[in-house]
Amino acid sequence: MKNVEINRPRAWNGNKLAGDWLMTVKIDGVRAIWHDDQGWLSRANKLLYNLPPWRPGRPRDCEIFVGTFRDTIRATRTKSLKGETPPILPTHMYGLEPLDPRLHWGTITDPTVDEILARLQRANDLGYEGLVLRQGDHWIKIKPDETHDVTITGYGEGKGKHSGRLGYVTTAKGDVGSGFTDTEREILWAEAQAGTLVGQVIEVSCLELTADRKFRHPFFVRMRPDKTVT
Repeated sequence: MKNVEINRPRAWNGNKLAGDWLMTVKIDGVRAIWHDDQGWLSRANKLLYNLPPWRPGRPRDCEIFVGTFRDTIRATRTKSLKGETPPILPTHMYGLEPLDPRLHWGTITDPTVDEILARLQRANDLGYEGLVLRQGDHWIKIKPDETHDVTITGYGEGKGKHSGRLGYVTTAKGDVGSGFTDTEREILWAEAQAGTLVGQVIEVSCLELTADRKFRHPFFVRMRPDKTVT
């Protein structure tokens, strides 16, 4: 059997949509794709651990969610389960193709911007990350903040109270220096000194992108070891 070809949702452009759309909720987890020769891999083609093995009849494209994003990353990236590592159970696996009924939110026809935003607000109020609207193979992701996944291309040391730890990182869309906790600055600076920071993917929120596709008021959200930027 061939490995599954995954669908990568595009970001919503903020306009109304035409036609019938299947509405699904977006959970803040890790995408897992089954490969017959390697097992479960992330979208970045990195091995994922501790997942129940795939069985015939089950989805080969899933979203893994173990309570929080942080716990999900720990559970899927830890080679050997430890006492504090949350186990991954079949109930933590949400099929994307075919769709898990728990993600199904009905259909919507010719949705206006106000209708889309109202449903997004409802999803956020219930604790979901956002929505994904589907029209065949055309999937659109809708989230409350404009976020972008970018690759770290460089870094700089901080000044003043941040001397001796990370000050900022550089990306193709501009420098990002806000949003890091003190602990994150120390950890990432150690990774920079070890030569492992450049090339990692981060999620960044911003007010908007400028005309030349650069961040305006960027803010670091989190590391995304489960993703790759193409």
